[in-house]
Amino acid sequence: MKKHLRPFAGLALLALMAACNRNDGPVFQRPVISAAKTTDSLHIGQTLRLSPQLNQPLGATFQWNVNGTPTGTDSVYTFEAKESGQYRISFRMSNAAGTDSLIYNIKVWGRYENGFFVLNEGWFGTETGSVHFYEYGADTVRTWVYKQENPGKTLGGLTNTLQYGAVYNGKLYLVVKAGGPLVVADALTLKETGRIDKPAGGNAMTFVGIDNTRGLLSAGDGIYPLNLNTLGLGAKLGGVSGTVGNMLKAGDYVFVHSSKDGMVVLDAATFGVVQIPAKATIGFVQARNGDVYAVKDSLLMSINPVTLKLDSVKMKFKAVSPWGAWRSVSMAASSKENNVYVIEPGKGWGYGNKLYRYTIGNAASLDAPFITLPEGQYFYGAGVAYDARTNELVITTINGQFSGNENRVLLYDATSGALKKTVLYKGWYFPAMVVFH
Repeated sequence: MKKHLRPFAGLALLALMAACNRNDGPVFQRPVISAAKTTDSLHIGQTLRLSPQLNQPLGATFQWNVNGTPTGTDSVYTFEAKESGQYRISFRMSNAAGTDSLIYNIKVWGRYENGFFVLNEGWFGTETGSVHFYEYGADTVRTWVYKQENPGKTLGGLTNTLQYGAVYNGKLYLVVKAGGPLVVADALTLKETGRIDKPAGGNAMTFVGIDNTRGLLSAGDGIYPLNLNTLGLGAKLGGVSGTVGNMLKAGDYVFVHSSKDGMVVLDAATFGVVQIPAKATIGFVQARNGDVYAVKDSLLMSINPVTLKLDSVKMKFKAVSPWGAWRSVSMAASSKENNVYVIEPGKGWGYGNKLYRYTIGNAASLDAPFITLPEGQYFYGAGVAYDARTNELVITTINGQFSGNENRVLLYDATSGALKKTVLYKGWYFPAMVVFH
């Protein structure tokens, strides 16, 4: 019996030896990658070290790609924010047992992207107009940013007035009134890309973009088509005369505010006059429901941009004609709720301190002010703008009914009317309007 056991014992010993030999080699496990944070944002010039957690890097190879382009083969990678944009950074780890991967999404903000611009008229006869910038979350306004980015260039002379601006297709269009230029700058860097020294005889008022190649420039004597590629002005449009202020494109139409005719509706393709619906006092903003709003005396009017049907609701105050010392429209509209906001003018030549909110369809919403400014503050320039990114009303004020060198940017919750932040900066700037990306 014992003789028979010896061969089996030998076989078991051989098996044990073979198993020990196998354990002497590497044992690969499938890689697993993890990271505590896979989204982030940077400003140009900043760097971010990406170091994912790796569970089993034995025998592994690594590959980094930025927007599809191979950029590294180490287990960590330092991303440099050289240009603004959205970046998709992929990391892959592979070994004999398999592959795992991870995606980082990094937003690089342009120098003047993560916030909004405050345009200023300038101190007439003493100082030119200027562009300031408020960065979200900051407690200050960065002043004179256009001047800093464009040494030696100015926004007109001491008797010109920076009164209007708009961001369109990545460009900031600045219209300097009373003999000044039309200036075009990159909206992210503020570097000037072009200008017309005295468009429309130096009497330009506002700009609106129409499509990728066309825009319109309003002026003291009508409207001029603008080639956005060459920055060349065409012949004045027929059918619209007198001073033209604000313009708004909605659907197939362009709504323009004329001192002679009030609200004028143009065909956005041909620029021909389609209709002159009402003698509007001020306009225009577009509400969340699509309707375009203006004010005729004490009537808050709406017009459907498809059917051109008019409607109106009564307010407790009258709008003041902007012609003469023209400023952009003192209205705003929410893109998240069906609310339209209108500033009540002050008495005489003074500036007001009350803002009304109309909830569309509810006439009683106009019975009382939605916001009354803190004591000693008054709206100036357009005065109010709606920030769709934060659902806030951005209000610009000065510390006097007629003049003041204490400027404030007030941020109000557009739904509740609660004051969230006040940013004070001093100087004789005279804020004209706020411009968003």
